[in-house]
Amino acid sequence: MLASAPSLTLQQAVDRTLEHNLGLAVTRLDAWRALDAVDVSLSVFDPTLAWTNRLNGSRTPTDILNDDPAFRAHSSDLSLSQRYTWGGTLSLGTSLTRTWADSGAAGLASTFNPATNIAYTQPLLAGGWQAVNLTALISARQSALRSRLSLRATALDLIRDAEVGYWTLASARALVAFRETSLRSATSLLEQIQSRRSLGDATILDELQAEADVAAQRVGVLNARQALDNAEMGLRRLLGQGTAEDVDQPLAVDPLPTTAVPAAASFAPWIRVVADFDFATEIQRANIVQADALVAQAEQNDQPSLNLSVGSGRYGEGGVGAGVSGGLDNYRRQAGWTNFAELRFSFPLGFREAEANLRAASRSRRQAELRLADVRQSLVFSARATWRELEAARARVEAATSALELQRQSYEGERARFAAGQSDLPRVLQAQASLDAAQLAWVQSHLDARAASAKVARLDGSILTRHGFTMDVVEQKVGAGLGPADPLPPLTTTP
Repeated sequence: MLASAPSLTLQQAVDRTLEHNLGLAVTRLDAWRALDAVDVSLSVFDPTLAWTNRLNGSRTPTDILNDDPAFRAHSSDLSLSQRYTWGGTLSLGTSLTRTWADSGAAGLASTFNPATNIAYTQPLLAGGWQAVNLTALISARQSALRSRLSLRATALDLIRDAEVGYWTLASARALVAFRETSLRSATSLLEQIQSRRSLGDATILDELQAEADVAAQRVGVLNARQALDNAEMGLRRLLGQGTAEDVDQPLAVDPLPTTAVPAAASFAPWIRVVADFDFATEIQRANIVQADALVAQAEQNDQPSLNLSVGSGRYGEGGVGAGVSGGLDNYRRQAGWTNFAELRFSFPLGFREAEANLRAASRSRRQAELRLADVRQSLVFSARATWRELEAARARVEAATSALELQRQSYEGERARFAAGQSDLPRVLQAQASLDAAQLAWVQSHLDARAASAKVARLDGSILTRHGFTMDVVEQKVGAGLGPADPLPPLTTTP
């Protein structure tokens, strides 16, 4: 005889959900992609090294008429540029240019001219300063924060769903056991009726009523087993057990506890804890930070363009046949120089685009504020409903437990009176139906209490301590059963 599979504990179910749930693993990758986008936004401030080589030649109509040789040149330019967060761009460069004519030996006909240059450009109005140039980075960081908070919220939602799914399966098994007990009772009653009918103490109508009750109880058992299968598949989906081999294996869980779930704290202090812990509120705050950055950018760009550019260059002219060293010597001893300063002013007539962008950014900021207010308001309503749900479920457990015991005693008493000939079959069947309803209400009340407790714990964050977790531990567990993954960096901003 094969040993029964060990029961999956609630803690094991929660751990497996975090480690193997595919949807949660996808959300984790979304958080990583958002962090990668931050690096992309930062990359615009990385130094850029450029190397350009150019070969060109020319021969004018006059050269052709005079039978002069074509002019040839090869230049090699190396530059390093750096963009700064305040909008300025610094460029450093060096170049070496070789020129020669087609006639004569190439080495003797060539001249080598080295040069160096430095230039800096700074937007003073539109396009300048950090309000404009850090907007993309701020948006990327806020997007990464939102993705990270969304991952944490989704993970906690799955822990809650795993608890609810676990106790749903346990309650479905309890209901199947109740239905099977009712079927056995109905079968024994039918056998008792058939025995009485053989003695002439029962009618054919009594037997037909008893058979109908047995058939109804069989239907109840089938329905309960179907609900059990649905509950098992729901839990398997959360656990990431979706293969045919997984489904073939039995999924045993602990029995549905009959102990009372703890009551929630008083609503006023509890809702403040919930508000401080709410991830949706923090996500909306991140949207406001991003909207502020867009408004600041639009305000800065709602100005004319005024760009200041300054630069300087040095160059040496090598003689024909002097080679590279001759050009460098002239560069060191008697370099030529060029300096420049440029102030460029421009603006679109009407500023229509800039003003429209500013209006749109301001409206987006107002939308973000209203969404935050809506999230806070909705949180109060939904949290209040969940809090009341727990209180009502706890009360229903007490009432359903008392009703079940009374209905059981009533049914047993009615059966005893029927056996003694002091009651009739309709009363027994009515007592059986009342007992079945009381059993269903008892199972449902305990499931509702467990589910409401999980929802309350999810809202105030106590679901973490309930399972011995911290948010960092939860993040480390996400997707751990689906292969190696890079750990997410610490998150300093948390609700």
